[in-house]
Amino acid sequence: MTQRGMSDEQLLNALHLRDHDGLTCGELAQRFRVSRGSMIGAMYRIDQDTDGTDPDGNKNGSMKPRWWKR
Repeated sequence: MTQRGMSDEQLLNALHLRDHDGLTCGELAQRFRVSRGSMIGAMYRIDQDTDGTDPDGNKNGSMKPRWWKR
């Protein structure tokens, strides 16, 4: 991404915007000021990790949107 990378909260916000608001990786990259390729890579790696921890593929939606915010 950038030299400093994206924080966990920025990545969570990016996932929310992608999954709930329908933003593309290009739109997310502009919003977070990173390259489109780095955003695609980040989303890919996160999807790979989360798909690996959900072997049934149920994605039951038990976490409300923006669950990390107070």
